[in-house]
Amino acid sequence: MILVDEHPQALKDMSIDAPYFYGAGLPAALNNANAIGQTFLEANPELMKCLESGIDVRLSTILWGAFRNDENSIHIGTPKVGLVSRDGNELLDHDILVIASGVRDFVPSFLGWELPGVFGAKAGLALLDSYGVFEGERVLILGTSDIAMRLVRSLRSKQITVAGVVEPGDSVAAGPEAAAWLESEGIPVHFGKVIAAAKGKVAVDGARLVTLDGEKSEEVVCDSIAVAIATLPNVELPAAMGCRMRFSADLASWVPEVSVHGETNLEGVFYLGSNADEALVEAMLASISGAAGDRRQEPKSASTDASAYIRQWIASLHQTGGLDVVMCQCESVTRREFCHLEPPKYLGQGMRSPQVPTSRTDNPDAPRLNQDLVKRMTRVGMGHCQGKRCRDEAAFTLMQRFGVGAEDIRPGSYRFPLRPIDLSLIADDDETDDIRLNWQMWPYETRNA
Repeated sequence: MILVDEHPQALKDMSIDAPYFYGAGLPAALNNANAIGQTFLEANPELMKCLESGIDVRLSTILWGAFRNDENSIHIGTPKVGLVSRDGNELLDHDILVIASGVRDFVPSFLGWELPGVFGAKAGLALLDSYGVFEGERVLILGTSDIAMRLVRSLRSKQITVAGVVEPGDSVAAGPEAAAWLESEGIPVHFGKVIAAAKGKVAVDGARLVTLDGEKSEEVVCDSIAVAIATLPNVELPAAMGCRMRFSADLASWVPEVSVHGETNLEGVFYLGSNADEALVEAMLASISGAAGDRRQEPKSASTDASAYIRQWIASLHQTGGLDVVMCQCESVTRREFCHLEPPKYLGQGMRSPQVPTSRTDNPDAPRLNQDLVKRMTRVGMGHCQGKRCRDEAAFTLMQRFGVGAEDIRPGSYRFPLRPIDLSLIADDDETDDIRLNWQMWPYETRNA
């Protein structure tokens, strides 16, 4: 058995916000790989138990692709995954593949969100609890979700000041118990407000909050802003492999369709989402061992509707912040340019005629909007972060602008490699003499085969 985990990550990998939104203010202490590795193991004792039980644990290893025979690739043979680590690249054969890839940050755009000091909740928890290098001293939290409460508790346990919590609604999303705890801790909750802008010239030194009607604003002193609205499942691997997907409103994301034992439509490929419980894991293990029987166990639902909460935040941010906020940092595309389907500015010209990203087919159940088409027209989602920052806000913005549900939007596709990696690590430049002599004949040999 082999367990692959991309953490602890190298600083250069964290700087591209994959899988968490670390932002531009990563601590320099992350350069000390040996110290970080030791801290990470001490913070995750379950990994030590795996090592002691004889499991081959591969840390700091990126799974960048998975390959199996299909109609477009018939010579793969045994299914394989591509792994990249500090030791190099490896194509590893496998019989069973269990994908338990966890979740990533959802971070919508607002003025100043590119400043050092703005980060996602999962990134904050990783820096606080697994890496031990968090440098913020006064943190403003956006959102009152379950993940927001986890972050607040972690910050308080390390004696870090929470400057306040921002909530566009009139109650704490995590429930009355969370609301009572915030009150007992003396943490101010700014109801009916959203962030208008992160303040600062070279890093965050404050934030401006605004009421939903835009009439009143308030300044909050802070050196960090944590976006803790929601987390979304990491589904790049199953989606790129061709697993059949469905939209889950509870998780606010497209996720693989699985059997009651967690198996996808691809034989031998299992998916354990963030809502999987112990019973589902046991059912999956029984299925793999051939002893599943008639056991039935459905994954538990999320405690809150993440999709509705995200829509509330996006509607509030767009209403108060307007259309001239940069949505895609990589390509510097604003909300206005995205909604109007304007091509990248560096092309120096617009569309010859107005475009609408809707499609009509003979299949009445087919999605009406295609996010990939919008991506090609605007380049939102085509930057070096591979859409980790913007693709989710882009999808919900399309829903909001065209008045359609998530099921009416075909989500943007994923391709290998799943993480930005040096191509020299996976390129095979050791050509054989036969390849050097006969490469010009390949098209003809393939055609006549």
